[in-house]
Amino acid sequence: MNTPRDSLDQVLSAWRVQPRREPQFRTQVWARIAAARRSDSWAGYLRGHAASVAGGLALAVVLGAVGGRTQARARAAAESERLATSYVQSLDARSMRMP
Repeated sequence: MNTPRDSLDQVLSAWRVQPRREPQFRTQVWARIAAARRSDSWAGYLRGHAASVAGGLALAVVLGAVGGRTQARARAAAESERLATSYVQSLDARSMRMP
């Protein structure tokens, strides 16, 4: 029985890739690698992506400020609650010492 898989196997076994020969291929590859090395410095990247870098830094500062404000408010509320509890407990007549 001839199944589609058998015909695919036959086609794939008979298939041969014959790439065209390019004498300057290796030279071109090394030239592209050298060009990529020259342009990939941090300073070059920052200059090329200045808007993105500035936006990322601004976003980081804003998120840090919002997070810090939230944390500071939470600490202030906890400290205020602790002080109020301590004050009320100090007014408790049962815990007062009489001279």
